[in-house]
Amino acid sequence: MNQYEAAAQIADEIPEIQKEIVRAPVFGSAYLSVKVLAAYTCNMLQQHQLRQVQRCMLLAEKIYNKGNQLVKTAIENVFIFSFSNMKVSCSRQEWLEIQGKMPAVLFSLYIQQVMKPGV
Repeated sequence: MNQYEAAAQIADEIPEIQKEIVRAPVFGSAYLSVKVLAAYTCNMLQQHQLRQVQRCMLLAEKIYNKGNQLVKTAIENVFIFSFSNMKVSCSRQEWLEIQGKMPAVLFSLYIQQVMKPGV
């Protein structure tokens, strides 16, 4: 899956952000598409919409698993990195619940990122 296919997948599965995803320059950029998805996920978390947060995470995992190296790097550097902001924008209980429902691949990437020296 390339950056255009990833953007189309996001737009198809989350109609609420479709307009943002399909406009230039977002549609041609893996990083900007994933940034829109991450911002939406954070917004849903702030609204305590945990089902929607889980839906976004499942989509991010699907894109990561099917994506080319550019898409994988965008998920790692944008979506996974946004977990730090998500963690501070919710209660400890909510974060534990999210971690418990986090797809295994994303959780593994998150742990790797947190454990990196200098982060």
